[in-house]
Amino acid sequence: MRKIISVIGSSIADAKVAKIAQEVGAIIAQRGYTLACGGLGGVMEAACKGAKSAMGTTIGFLPGVEKSEANQYVDFVIPTGIGLARNLIVVLAGDGIIAIGGGSGTLSELSLAWQLGKPIVALTPSGGWAEKFAGQSLDDRRLGKIEGAATAKEALDILLRHVP
Repeated sequence: MRKIISVIGSSIADAKVAKIAQEVGAIIAQRGYTLACGGLGGVMEAACKGAKSAMGTTIGFLPGVEKSEANQYVDFVIPTGIGLARNLIVVLAGDGIIAIGGGSGTLSELSLAWQLGKPIVALTPSGGWAEKFAGQSLDDRRLGKIEGAATAKEALDILLRHVP
């Protein structure tokens, strides 16, 4: 079974954050993993674009019911029709999670990933919740911390220590 890395982050991304997300997507694909995300714009679109540039496969779990809402780089569009509850599906799909920037939606995904025991790496230069929670423990529910990384390559190297 092919492993999946879920990328979580803001639906709006400036050029710096989009570049980071694109690098992450490319490295995920280069290492033979499938990329899953929320399928919309911002970090999600940039990560999918990076994966496609490296001939990778992408999955987008949309909050709505219209496949046309997906960004152009999603290979497998899955409209859930469950709104923000789709964040749980994005997290469950991934064998590991990479957080890039992020607002309140990313915060919910981080919390769900933490509670589900998923390995999480946060890219510190991307700002948002990723930067705030890198090196932190969300609660005593589990041992360890959300690991921080300074680069896309470092993020994948860290994550892949936990995901075969």
